[in-house]
Amino acid sequence: MVMWDSLRVPPRSSRTSPLLSLDEPMSNPAVLKLLPSDAPNTTGPRRGSTPVPLRGRGDLVIPTAKEMAHWRCEADAHMEDALVRFDAAIVAGEEPGRAAHRLCHHFMGWTRISLRRFGRVPMTAEQRRSWSKEHAVWTGLADLAAVDAPRDPACIDRFLVIWLGVVHEAAATGRAW
Repeated sequence: MVMWDSLRVPPRSSRTSPLLSLDEPMSNPAVLKLLPSDAPNTTGPRRGSTPVPLRGRGDLVIPTAKEMAHWRCEADAHMEDALVRFDAAIVAGEEPGRAAHRLCHHFMGWTRISLRRFGRVPMTAEQRRSWSKEHAVWTGLADLAAVDAPRDPACIDRFLVIWLGVVHEAAATGRAW
């Protein structure tokens, strides 16, 4: 039996850390750099430079934060719906590997199509080669996750979360084709 009196939290003064005192102001506060142009040694545009038009075909298209937030909410909802359908297919008796394969490829296709709203498509031969290589790698990883689904259905959740994170980062930096 646990005695609640013995579990009392000691007063704040008796539990201060020798490494960090919250009562004392910080002598050297860290400077948080939120924009790449604020960080030293970056290749991004500097303050006061002329902005480059971002909506031309093949140009670097960087969506606004509002556009990305809207897209991510939509993508998260699609992912959750896909995972619910995957669980329902398994419960209904469908072979997990087959359901996982269909789910992964369908969701990856949806994300690629949904990114078209940002106006970025591979234009040069080098961009098309790069896109093709990246597509082949992720298709292979989706297939591997689907093969593991009968043994570990949670691997599909992990794969989709990783895929969505990679796609989000690529879109937010203007490198999603």
